[in-house]
Amino acid sequence: MPAREHDGRVSVDPPLEPRTRERAAVRAGIRDGALVVLGYIPFGVAAGIVLASTGLGPGLLISSSPIIFAGAAQLVAVQLVDQGAALALVVLTVAVVNARHLLYSASLQPHLADWSRGTRMLGAFLLADPVYALAYSRFQGPDGGGARRERIAYYFAAGVTCLIGWSGLVAAGLVAGRFVPEWVPLGLAIPMTFLLLLLPLVKDLPGAVAAIVGGLVAFAAHGFPLGTGILLGAAAGILAGALVMTRTRPRAPVDVDTAAHAAAPEAEPEAGPS
Repeated sequence: MPAREHDGRVSVDPPLEPRTRERAAVRAGIRDGALVVLGYIPFGVAAGIVLASTGLGPGLLISSSPIIFAGAAQLVAVQLVDQGAALALVVLTVAVVNARHLLYSASLQPHLADWSRGTRMLGAFLLADPVYALAYSRFQGPDGGGARRERIAYYFAAGVTCLIGWSGLVAAGLVAGRFVPEWVPLGLAIPMTFLLLLLPLVKDLPGAVAAIVGGLVAFAAHGFPLGTGILLGAAAGILAGALVMTRTRPRAPVDVDTAAHAAAPEAEPEAGPS
């Protein structure tokens, strides 16, 4: 707790009340979430413009933001629905695009272990990329993000702020989309988004190969029916990266003496005295 010096005497401030700390966590979550929304203005408006190019109604397009709180998955899902894709294909594609959220949840699990099951389920709905980044950064602090109610307050304040802000940006893009010329190639949004999603994988040679192959295949197959090009790109990238990984994986050094001993035939025991 903070200490102050007055007339040569040191006084210690009383600890803040739990309600005060929770309100401070809410304010911090709203502030941090609003800063993220400001940074997402170009992408959110562009996503709305892309969605406006589909033949779906404005009600469905606007509601897609809070229903699918994930920008890339939302773009893919809406355009697949517009192309008449089956529901199973839409769900499968969204699951592939959002597979990274499994890693997010595993990373946050130690900090959410004392949350109720219902709270964790609601939190999972808000687990978008920026919300994870904000929560993980705060929970990794010296105090672990504070007490349980403080962590819940911050997480949901940041998540709801990002959700409202993203929905507003997409809605603004839907309005702006009416003024975009028809010659602008908005149909390339899915493969380009997929390529951007793969960029974080470029940390080594297998990741670079997976990103390049997957992006090129998805780009080349963007005109395939029912949005199957995105799945082809994902499969090609995974296979290419796995192949390079198996070919370039360093082999464990072999001890020559141990190998020679293992290869030598086992000596027959000498006969004892009869």
